[in-house]
Amino acid sequence: MLNKDGLYHIFVEESRELLTGLEADLLELEKDLQNAETINRVFRSVHTLKGSSGMVEFSVLTDFTHEFENVLSRVRSGELRATQKLISIFLEAVDLGKRLLDQRPDRVPEALRLEASRVAEGLKRYQGIEAPGENAAKKGPDPKDGFNEKYINIVLKFRPDIYRSGTDPLMLLKELAEQGEIVRVRCDVGSLPPLDQIQHDKFYLSWELVLKTSKPLSAVENIFIFVRDENTIMLEDISGRFKEGVDLQYADKKLGEILEEEGIIGQQELEEAIRGQKRAGEILLEKNKVDSEVLDGVLRRQQRSKELSQTSTLRVDTGKLDKLVNLVGEMVIGVARMNQILQSSALSHNRDLNDTLDQLERISRDVQEQVMRVRMIPIEATFRRFQRVVRDIANDLDKKINLYMSGTETELDKTVIERIDDPLKHLIRNAVDHGIERPEERLKRGKPVEGSVWLRAYQQEGKIIVEVEDDGHGIDRDRILRKAVEAGLIAKGTDLPAQELYGMLFLPGFSTAKKVTELSGRGVGLDVVKRNIEALRGSIEVYSEKDNGTLFRIKLPLTLAIIDGMRVAVGTEILTLPLLSIIEAVRPGPDSIKTIEGKGELMEFRGEYLPLIRLYELLGFETAVTDPEEAIVIILEASTRKIALMVDDVIGQHQAVIKSLDTNYRRIEGTSGATILGDGRVSIILDVHGIETLAFGRRRVREGTA
Repeated sequence: MLNKDGLYHIFVEESRELLTGLEADLLELEKDLQNAETINRVFRSVHTLKGSSGMVEFSVLTDFTHEFENVLSRVRSGELRATQKLISIFLEAVDLGKRLLDQRPDRVPEALRLEASRVAEGLKRYQGIEAPGENAAKKGPDPKDGFNEKYINIVLKFRPDIYRSGTDPLMLLKELAEQGEIVRVRCDVGSLPPLDQIQHDKFYLSWELVLKTSKPLSAVENIFIFVRDENTIMLEDISGRFKEGVDLQYADKKLGEILEEEGIIGQQELEEAIRGQKRAGEILLEKNKVDSEVLDGVLRRQQRSKELSQTSTLRVDTGKLDKLVNLVGEMVIGVARMNQILQSSALSHNRDLNDTLDQLERISRDVQEQVMRVRMIPIEATFRRFQRVVRDIANDLDKKINLYMSGTETELDKTVIERIDDPLKHLIRNAVDHGIERPEERLKRGKPVEGSVWLRAYQQEGKIIVEVEDDGHGIDRDRILRKAVEAGLIAKGTDLPAQELYGMLFLPGFSTAKKVTELSGRGVGLDVVKRNIEALRGSIEVYSEKDNGTLFRIKLPLTLAIIDGMRVAVGTEILTLPLLSIIEAVRPGPDSIKTIEGKGELMEFRGEYLPLIRLYELLGFETAVTDPEEAIVIILEASTRKIALMVDDVIGQHQAVIKSLDTNYRRIEGTSGATILGDGRVSIILDVHGIETLAFGRRRVREGTA
């Protein structure tokens, strides 16, 4: 049986997803205030949140979402017009819901309770607002509007597996009671099995009741909006049967019939009455509109479809998933170890043993790929969160900005998704604050009043590319140069390539903002962006054109758990390089290595001169291979350029299961972790961007230029 904590954990996870979708729908509604489809989606989300919060007895959340739903009900019926001001109030309610989900229902701080009460009171004011039309508030209730007192007969027969959908039928009854007075109710327990056969996750009860209410029939129907298709839910206005609160049909009934109808006796009779109500299929059969065999086949397919749809997705605790990924990593290491042992043994030529090991390697790779796919989630939810960020900042700065998104279906590793959020937020804030001009300035430059920010994601050459672009005034190169000279980073009159110049924006404390605001100008942000992206083994590039905007391009690995690596030797050490960073491996020819004053060693490669890094020298390893012509040089794609890395030899490709050095040992500059080789030795995994920083930082120190 699912314990209370487990149920609450599922509630919180699903509610966060619900609020994220609700926020996106409200922002979409703000662009088209009359869009009925969007209004209905918003209503359904709030209705679900209210019902699920009631299931876990989160009364503070339930109370204010109840008021939220009441206002939305008026918007949905057309009594109340949606406005930008109303959308802002709704968004404030969404923010409150997110903060409440950070608390336990029985430990909500008093300050948050008071805020919830304030938001609820603010929503209540809109429940009685004047309807469209001049004299709407002065008009008395019109019987045609459906707000006069009525009696509704309701039959509720739920599927046995209704709990799997997250719905509690008792909560639906509670909602019904809030709509008026339940004057009659009968509960059928005829489907209850013997006590020792009751299953805790099955539902066995059904009801028939009469509700006395002044609410419109549509308001009562909305309670069952998410369960009508899958369950037997029937509502009938029987007001004509009642006069002064008395059922007129009782005049022609015997006492026993009245007792049975009141639910005092006659459980068996109630079950027969419910079964006796005809469905569409039975009516069609009676009228010879469809053959019985055809109807049976359709019903079987429908039932099978429902069964399959119920089991198409499964929520898995992330802790269990991480454990599975770790086990797959250990399996990869184990297979590599077996391969190593086989190759060094007398059985290395045993064909059957080699075939079996090859098959095991294929299975290992397939399992690894499938587990990695389970960890992959679309970037859409992350992108959609920034709709609100752009809206709120643009309003604060009195700017008009549209956010466009593409590639939202692109999937990334769950860990990458979680850790890319903050860097993207920094970049988007910079685009809105620094990049996009004010409306009057854009008009002077012949641009549209509304600025644009683009968020894109796509897969390219085994990497995930995420781009943030704006159509603002672009980066001022002269201002960067002046700031760099003032900070003593470069000499006056120095000209730098664009990528190297823009790279200064990522230095700690470096800012070109003219004034300090709440959003930017303190020199904190882009350095954090680069550090966080490089921690993900990614890189960031900047492209800008004066008056035409700026593009930040982030390159990220598909996963952080297992990579394809290239093993290289330096002295007695075996090191691993990420395969995606390698362009080519070459043996330098005579006179291909040049030493240039102020530049260090350079290697000529296909018409370019690339900085040469001697890895043994950089990491302090002992080796007999110090002549580049006797070594191998790996050409790597670094953060802003290509670099040449000199190693003793290249051993070959292998899958590297990344182990954290920070957790298991200590932080080592220029590395992103370690992996275990087939012979049991530890191989350090090099971080290309870290190696670049480590090499050129030390070179400047040696030359006295830093």
